[in-house]
Formats: sequence, structure tokens, C-alpha cells
Amino acid sequence: MGKKPVFLHSSCGYMFKRIKQKYYQKAITAALAKRDVSQLNAKMQTLAFLFNADHIKEVSAYNTIAKSLCISEAQTRFFSFVTFHKNMPSLSQDQFCQKDISFRGVVRGASANKFLEKPVDVLLYMSPKEHMYLDTIVAYSAAKFKVGFEGADPRFFDLMLAIDPNDTVSVIAELTKYFKILGKISA
Repeated sequence: MGKKPVFLHSSCGYMFKRIKQKYYQKAITAALAKRDVSQLNAKMQTLAFLFNADHIKEVSAYNTIAKSLCISEAQTRFFSFVTFHKNMPSLSQDQFCQKDISFRGVVRGASANKFLEKPVDVLLYMSPKEHMYLDTIVAYSAAKFKVGFEGADPRFFDLMLAIDPNDTVSVIAELTKYFKILGKISA
């Protein structure tokens, strides 16, 4: 006689998810405590966009934002979360998935670590809500200045904008206004 199969109840899946969230929160809190804010007021020369590629398919609006802030294409980076790695070799280095972050919230994927290791002046988190995996990347990021949108976790950001991140015209207007005030860009 063989062994009977073990079935996990839905409450076990929920409990597993809660334990994972606790580990992530602990890792995020530790990463936030280690953040170096000494360069917070530095001028912006490089810009990175962090977004969920499951919801955003086209980055042309992000290029428009960068261009309006006088950031060249060469100084602009894009990094996105995908539910599953796509078979697009040209974009794979600019993407990560949940497997790139361990159960305990440690970033272990090569593309994610490469993104985190390369310095950036300003990081724009282009999502109006919290996202466990994107939040982890924001927390670990050594970006000198981090911008988020209302609905995201404010602990991660130096500037929160109360506008829709998909409204390119408003994003450009608000970023230009605040970056001039903060001395990130020339007036």
C-alpha cells in the first residue's frame, strides 16, 4: 500500500503567505535602516524606472518623462517585475521575478543584483500600490533619491506624489516642479 497524498488546506496557503510577508518585512526594515541618505540632495544625472511589467507593456511614456527632465537615454534605466521570466533575451537583464528574491526577502537573482549594484541618482517607483517584490527592490536600492506615488508604502520614498503614475503629463509637471524646488534639476 502506498502513502496517502497530503492535501494542504487553503488556510495553510494563507499562513505560508503571511510567514513569507513577515520575512520580507523584516528584510525590508533592515535594508531601510542601512540606507545612506548623505547624497539625498545631489543633482540628478541618472534616472531609473521601477515598474510591474505585468501591467505596463510600453515604456515610451517613461522615455518622455526622462527626456522632459533632461536625462539622456543613456542615463535612463528600466527595471521591471514579471510574474514569470519571459523568453525575450533583449529584455531579460531588465526584469526580475519572484524567484529572484528568496523566501526570507534576500535578493539573489543576477539581474536584480546588477540593477541594485549600479548607482542611480533618482528612482521612480511607477506603481500606485504596494507590491511585495517591487517594494523589496526599492528598499534595497542605493538610489540617492526615491520617488513613489500615493498608495505605495511611504517609508521607502523621499517624495510621494498624489497623482496617477500613468498620467504622464501630470507626472512631468509634478516632478519638474519638485525637482526644481529641491535643486535636482536646473530652474
